[in-house]
Amino acid sequence: MKRKEIAKFFAGFAANQVLTHGAFAAASVQFSLFGITYSQGLNTIAAGAWAIILLLLTYYAWIQR
Repeated sequence: MKRKEIAKFFAGFAANQVLTHGAFAAASVQFSLFGITYSQGLNTIAAGAWAIILLLLTYYAWIQR
């Protein structure tokens, strides 16, 4: 497999994370997973971090030549 195809796969995963954490932050959902409590603030930070990762993967996979 080529590296760009792998980056496309992980870009899809990152997009899923952006939407999930963004929706949880918008709905003020709070939950605990593996001992980490995801509050509205942490979900907002996670959505932002995943959005940056998504932009970097998208640039590498589709835009960069």
